[in-house]
This record gives sequence, structure tokens and C-alpha cells, in this order.
Amino acid sequence: MDEKHVELLRSLGIKSIDKMNAKDSAYWIDRANSHQAIATQNREVYNVIDHTRGDGLVCYDLEGNEYLDLASGVAVRAFGMRYRPFLDFEASILDTVHEIMSNNWDSIPQVGLAERLMELAPGDFDKQTSLTTSGARAIENCMKSAMDKTGRRRFVAFRPAFHGRTGYALALTASNAKHKAGFPQGVDVTRVFYPYCYRCPYGQSVDDCNVECAEALREAIRVEGDDIAATVFESICAEGGFYVPPAKAVKALHDITKEVGGYFVSDEVQAGMGRTGKWWAIENYDVVPDYIAIGKAFGGGYPMGAAVGPRPLFSGTSRHSETFGAEPKMALTSLWVFKHMEDEGFLKKNAEKGAYMISRLNELKDKHEVIGDVRGIGLMAGVEFVKDKKSKDRDPELRNEIVKTTVKKYNLWTLAAGHNVIRWLPSYIITNDQIDEAIERFDKAVADCTR
Repeated sequence: MDEKHVELLRSLGIKSIDKMNAKDSAYWIDRANSHQAIATQNREVYNVIDHTRGDGLVCYDLEGNEYLDLASGVAVRAFGMRYRPFLDFEASILDTVHEIMSNNWDSIPQVGLAERLMELAPGDFDKQTSLTTSGARAIENCMKSAMDKTGRRRFVAFRPAFHGRTGYALALTASNAKHKAGFPQGVDVTRVFYPYCYRCPYGQSVDDCNVECAEALREAIRVEGDDIAATVFESICAEGGFYVPPAKAVKALHDITKEVGGYFVSDEVQAGMGRTGKWWAIENYDVVPDYIAIGKAFGGGYPMGAAVGPRPLFSGTSRHSETFGAEPKMALTSLWVFKHMEDEGFLKKNAEKGAYMISRLNELKDKHEVIGDVRGIGLMAGVEFVKDKKSKDRDPELRNEIVKTTVKKYNLWTLAAGHNVIRWLPSYIITNDQIDEAIERFDKAVADCTR
């Protein structure tokens, strides 16, 4: 970090900062521990990121160590850090009015973004959108709309599942007890297992599967009630472990939901926005959802989300509103993301580079006894660690050690998922050479931890 950045921070009131401690992660981690509420940071693994540096998939800590980033801000940084085309566009809209309270007053960027979403959302039925500020709020918008339209209050959700940490979304979440222990349930939830072929809870294999996971939903509805407002389904189960469901299971879950008059919501917060090579991951299964919930990469780095569903989303005014829902600069940024992805052919690139990345990961699976499964679509893949391939016993301790080793020893910025999975979630601008470099470092880390 340059002296000018240190001086800027000092001028803004940050106390006790100088050019020496501005290069000391431990010092700032200690201050963070004192003043910031515990969130999801693992401060034993990750140094403090230097916010003044970064280029594409390369990020730096305060000490100047260079890392290859495989997390992309948990799927937020579609184009990596300080992507020049984005910076140039952002500079062109600096004098835009930032705040209009777009749920009270319309602006052209907001209207244009809503129309763009209508064009790209699955299905040819009449739709509307509600623009919001996060993926969890997008989920809650879908849920509130489904309740408003059906008069029902029950939802179908899955185990594992992650839809956010706010009220209604938290009720659907079930990937880690820490997320919700002690918090009250916001809505009634009928919960069944997420389709998980590697470790099928019903003892079936891919070859002989008769979609028992979907039949379990039919039975749960029969026993618990068919007053379903909506089924909320992650098109790829992300935080819970990067599970990729079989298409026939997704189709069956969708059809059973529709049989009882419920809506089908596809959570596209992490898997959408072109990451799998299609605009929305649900399109990989030939299922048309009633709603999609969008977030993360949608805002180009700004806090944005959207719910898209059947028109009218709500029965009247004031059923939902947010102060910062798609303010003009944010809406323009999101429109640029869509246009740039189309202009540069990122859907095709993501599919091709993703296939290459997953093929390279499967080479590691063949090489290492502790890699039980590799699964994913496009630039979204999970590597599951087990004690051995025969038993498939989960090995979260090994997974944690590998994450720490990749970061601390091999300067590969990795992130866990579920209880024993490491996610590969790079920015869309990753090259095959960078994939090869990441594979080499990851291979060495796995070998170091299993000697």
C-alpha cells in the first residue's frame, strides 16, 4: 500500500495507521477482532487483503504476497479485480445521481434493467421484477410474492440448502447449524434431502436411480400438508457442498410442486449470471421456474439482487420496498454487465473453460485417494474430500488443512463449502494457463496434507 493511500485513510479518521502497520495483517486482524462482530472470516487462514491492489484473478495481502484467486468474492467478481473495461465504464458514469429511492420514483436505468431481466429470464409468460440489494432479499421477495399470490404460508426447502441469513430466507437455510441455531423459524417449511448422487441418502446409484428424492417430497407433502406456496430450490446447491442435481430429479420436484398449486423458485444467486455457461443454471435441466432470485455477480461488485416472477408480483402497493433497490448508477452497472457478457461471448467461454477446469480437477481425483468426488457445471466446481474412496467418509479436518495450506503455502486463495468440500469459483476471465497453475498448486497442497 502506497503512502498516499495511508494518508487518505488517516485523513478519513482511521486512527493509529502508519506505513509500517499498513503492511501488517496481524495488526489489523487484531483490531478487527476487537471491533467487528464475528461473521464468516477465518482469520487464522487469510491475511488482510490490500484494497488498493489487484488485477483480474490476482490479489494481494498487506505484506505484498500475491495470490491466485479462486473465490471471486464468492461469485461476486465476475470479471475479477480492477477489470479495465469495467473501470472505464464506471468512470463514465461517476456524475450519475446515486440515490433516487427507486421504489418510490422511477428512473430510466431502473426501468431498462427491469426490461432486460424480463428478456433474459426463463419462460415466455408475463413477468415482473423487484429490484433489491442482495440475494437473500431477492429470495424473500420471491417468498413474499408467492405468499401474496397463493394465500399460503408453507414452503418446500432442502437439506442442505443456503438461501441467506435474513428472516424468511434463514427459515429455508439448512447447511450449517451455526447459521440458525436459536433463531425463530420465520415460515413453515417442509424439508427433504437435496438430490445428491455421490452420497445418495436413499442408497441408489446414478444408473438405477428412480428419483426417490422426488418421491420423498410427494410423501412429505401428503403427510405435512399440500398448502405449498412455493418450492425454493438452488439450481446448484452452493454453500451446502456444490451438489449438481440430476435433471430428472429437478423436473420431478418441479412437477410435484405444480401438482399441488405451488410456485417453483430457482435460487440463482451464486450459480446464475452465466457462470455455468447459461444465463441461469436452472436452464441446464430444461425446467422453467416461476421465479428466479438473482444476486452476487448481478451488481458488478455493488450490492444488488432481483426477484423475477409472474405478473403481478404483488397484489398492491407497499407490499415490498427498499431504499436502495437498483439506484441509477447500480442499474447502469448491471446493464453493462449483461451487455459486456454478450458482447464478449462469456457464456460460451464459461462453458468451455469450465469444462477444461473440471477435466483437470478430475485428473486430481484419479490421482488422490482422498478426493472422493468432483462435480460442477461451467466455472462452478466442488472437490469433496473423504478418508478414502471406498468408505466415502467425510474428512472435514483434511479439507480445512488443505484450505489453509493452499492459502498459506501455495498462495492460492481458496474457499470451503459444506463440511468437506473446497469450491472452485473463479472469475470469468480466468485463462487455461491460470487453471493449470491453480491445479499444480492445489495438487501440491493435497499431496503435502496427505503424506
